[in-house]
Amino acid sequence: MISTSADSMTLKNRTELKSLFKNNTHLSANHFVYLINSLLNKREDKFHGVWKSKQAYQPGDVVYYDGALWEMKMTHEICAKTDEEPGKGDQWKSSLKELEHRVDKLQQDLATLRKEFTDCKQKMELCWKQLLRLIALLLLGVAIAFVWLFASLIYHLLTGAA
Repeated sequence: MISTSADSMTLKNRTELKSLFKNNTHLSANHFVYLINSLLNKREDKFHGVWKSKQAYQPGDVVYYDGALWEMKMTHEICAKTDEEPGKGDQWKSSLKELEHRVDKLQQDLATLRKEFTDCKQKMELCWKQLLRLIALLLLGVAIAFVWLFASLIYHLLTGAA
């Protein structure tokens, strides 16, 4: 078991952590300790926890609100107001919310396509039924023509031979 004291533990920034995975480095237990503890490095990630009104936010700051992570997109510092929560206006952007909207749109499109496909399938089945009826009528007409030709042939053979 690895034990480290809080005083001796220093947080590694993302660049230092990325360097651990270069050149086929064999990771040691200490490397994993750095990795695990550095995941909590909120300063570098600009993560501020749950969004709060009356708090100042800088461009690039990340907050948690309404079940998603939101990034502040303004070019200047803002003081959050109660009526300007993430999702209202264009100050904040959430990739998760955008994906949810895209998924909703795709589901609507899929439902529309499913209905159109069903309608098309029913029309196709009706066309097949009509085609089969026409083929049956055509075959009946050909059969009648062959019977008539055969009967005419027999008649001419009998009347010509007599």
